[in-house]
Amino acid sequence: MTTQSTTTKTSAFVLFVGLLFAAGCGGGAEGADQAAADDTSSLAAAPAADAAADDTSSVAAAPAADAAADQAGSDEGERVYGRVCVTCHQADGAGIAPAFPPLAGSAVATGDAEVPIKIVLSGLTGEMTRDGTIFNGMMTPWASALSDAEIAAVLTYVRSNFGNSADAVTEAQVAGVRAATSSQTAPYTTDDLGIAGE
Repeated sequence: MTTQSTTTKTSAFVLFVGLLFAAGCGGGAEGADQAAADDTSSLAAAPAADAAADDTSSVAAAPAADAAADQAGSDEGERVYGRVCVTCHQADGAGIAPAFPPLAGSAVATGDAEVPIKIVLSGLTGEMTRDGTIFNGMMTPWASALSDAEIAAVLTYVRSNFGNSADAVTEAQVAGVRAATSSQTAPYTTDDLGIAGE
């Protein structure tokens, strides 16, 4: 292989990774338009969900309502993931080396919920080693773009898919972390969160 060929391939890879960063992990006008469409459809579904929640005529209906609420939360998490996460972390949660680490089998994603909440709210930068692969990308902060409910839903989706199994994240947990970290103005580093050597 010639030096010029190697340089061309390296330049193409750098351009590809740069385009991914520019896309903001699924952001951009197209993502915002889809977000607006999703918000409108969820508003239209709200009266039906409220009516189902108000049905207290039968104790037997409670387990079915809980199952429906769990499914609705899972659906919302999957929608948010598809809108803002899939570009970088991929549909199967495998990520894209060397920039975006996998969420599948991730101790960070499935460990203490405060850590992934902080990452989604404020972003993440820094080097992380995962299964011998070094990742050094940047996670976009989503605090201003996603509600507490959306962050709880997407993290619950990640923590219960891609072979992961961890407790759900609640809207109250996200709200608490958001309030406690409101002075965080820059992305966290992997060192800040103690996750450089996962």
